[in-house]
Formats: sequence, C-alpha cells, structure tokens
Amino acid sequence: MLSKCLNPACSEPFRYLSEGRVFSLEIPPLGGTRGSVPAQRVERYWLCGNCAKHLKVVIENGEVTTRPLRREFIGERKVAAARASHGHAIH
Repeated sequence: MLSKCLNPACSEPFRYLSEGRVFSLEIPPLGGTRGSVPAQRVERYWLCGNCAKHLKVVIENGEVTTRPLRREFIGERKVAAARASHGHAIH
C-alpha cells in the first residue's frame, strides 16, 4: 500500500493520486515450483511532486530504489520551459 514517498529522505504522506507520480513496476518472480512458470507481479510506488521532479523509481539488484533523473533530460526540460515562457517556438 502506498503510504509515503518512496524517497527515504522524504516523509511526505500519500494523499491523492494527482499529487506526485505513481510508478508501476513488474517485480520478477523469486523462484518457482517445477513444471510451472511463476507469474510476475506489479507493485506500485509513489514519489511526491517535489521528489518526482528529481528522481525515478528503479529496480537494482532485486531491490526497489530511487535514482536521479538524467541531468541532460532535466536540462532540456528547463530550456524548453524557458523558451515556452518567452513565446519561442521549440524545434
């Protein structure tokens, strides 16, 4: 159940789906029984609006964690937003 922001450094409680960003991750099966294929399950994680601006949710070494967004992408967003706010066309 979503109760707070996944970022361990943040204590923002989850209140509404419209605030922040929900990530749906397919969690690989831990193992299975012989003759059957274990099903993957989908788990949902939430980052508050402030953390979602800077972080993404990933699975690393079987653990769900946060990692910074790519800096180039963040920079492109800022440039695009600045151009849009000044009425410049973005190509």
